[in-house]
Amino acid sequence: MAPTATRKLISTPIRIAFMHRGLSGGGTEADLRRMASGLAARGHAMHLFVAHPEPVPAGITVHRVPVVRGNRWTRLVSFALLAPRLVARASWDVVVGFGRTPGQDVVRVGGGTHRSYLAAMAASGKRHGQGPYHRTILWLERRMFSPTGHRRILAVSKRVAHEVVRDYAVPPAHLQVVYNGVDLERFHPARRGSDGARIRAELGIGTRPLCLAVGSGFARKGFDLLLECWRGDPPADATLVIAGDDERLAAFRRQAARAPLAGRVHVLGPRCDVEALLAAADVLCVPSRQEAFGNVVLEAAAAGVPVVTSAAVGAAELLDASLSDAVLRDPLDVEGLRAGIERALGPGWDERSRAWRELAQRHPWTRHLDELEAFFLEVASGV
Repeated sequence: MAPTATRKLISTPIRIAFMHRGLSGGGTEADLRRMASGLAARGHAMHLFVAHPEPVPAGITVHRVPVVRGNRWTRLVSFALLAPRLVARASWDVVVGFGRTPGQDVVRVGGGTHRSYLAAMAASGKRHGQGPYHRTILWLERRMFSPTGHRRILAVSKRVAHEVVRDYAVPPAHLQVVYNGVDLERFHPARRGSDGARIRAELGIGTRPLCLAVGSGFARKGFDLLLECWRGDPPADATLVIAGDDERLAAFRRQAARAPLAGRVHVLGPRCDVEALLAAADVLCVPSRQEAFGNVVLEAAAAGVPVVTSAAVGAAELLDASLSDAVLRDPLDVEGLRAGIERALGPGWDERSRAWRELAQRHPWTRHLDELEAFFLEVASGV
């Protein structure tokens, strides 16, 4: 979806500014930190304009954007207005917005469009998008996807690129798809004997099959569907472990503490040791209603953990024919989800584990960084 180069690319280090509200949180923030650190290590001058400047990656210059304190609408609007003004005080080769800023050279779309997110939630009976906060996000999306809001768009999957074109009539030539990559050493099958055993002992699971779900925003991730699945007989008598953050985390924990989920489901909350959790897992479940990419899919693959995911997850585009039965065509099909988990935990687990590891090896983080750097050099060159 990228235009053909018509002039020589810049090959010297360039000055790049990233705009995003924070450095900690979910997958987008983790991507931002790793992208900035990786590009800085290659000699590029990396500057981050953020409202919450911690943790600060090594070798990066961080500029704090003084957002107005208040509710989430106030913070959203003040960052959207202030960040581009602060960036405009200096000269840059490329300015990258990670969403919800009205003007930049590149919009990096790592979470899909908000319009598609609201539609997916409405289709599953979830009430979202009724207040000024959601209406303002939609207004900001219209601005940043307008001809004056960007020069290029970086999408993390074809699914995301399709959403942008469909929802905002952006010319396909403006878009470039660069899939995320994975750290093949941090996520490795060799961890099962050490980290995996430790996590199982910590949770008191023993040798029972462990189904893991990781992520923030439980409704979008489809974790309520997993609870529904476990209210009957647990698939393959497995224990469900949910790790992540959500405004309804306490409610999920209360549900998990009551029959029939008590003893079958563990809701851990946010964790920084995802690699250890995956080392303990026998299957990863990603039944998302909308998911731009889903880094945890590649992380599980690198750890040799089979995955059950939905067709609404961007990372599902990477699966070849040998892994296609891991994809649920209907994210809301609870019985299909149950069958997929039982299939993943059934005979042939070792062969499936090797196949998932081979998939991850085709998508190392270094390859992602190579493609990212080439794209930013294109943009800096005016291509």
